Amino acid sequence: MKMPVVLVTPLANGDLGLKFGYPTPDGGCQKMDMTFTKGTTEGQFSNPAMAQTDIRVAFTDYQHFALLYFETRKGGLRNVWLQLYGGRARAPELFPEGAQKMQLLAPQVGLNPSQGALLPKSDQCAGALSQVSGPAGPAPRDQ
Repeated sequence: MKMPVVLVTPLANGDLGLKFGYPTPDGGCQKMDMTFTKGTTEGQFSNPAMAQTDIRVAFTDYQHFALLYFETRKGGLRNVWLQLYGGRARAPELFPEGAQKMQLLAPQVGLNPSQGALLPKSDQCAGALSQVSGPAGPAPRDQ
């Protein structure tokens, strides 16, 4: 399993458009489009199709990283996770400040920081997504 590429584009109505590229074992790229619907609070979104009831931009510096908090509620179960997105498709390096913020936030949302995983870096899908969609828009805003 390798690190996916994600292009985030703010939409005119306040929603976020996301294009994901997941590297496949055969060297290809599985693409997926998703929209996060704007919530009532700045930086809050939802994705009802995936039962993601609360998506928040926890931290971002608008250039190097964005740390997102996800919560799902389905069948009476609540799941929480954090995802750290780094840079642009052309520079998917991990930004140290983002990793530090993730380590600090994890216990505050009930997660064990030592159980996280960083996937190996891959630019396998970067070209495929940027050819289709052009450059990514600015990162979402802090709350």
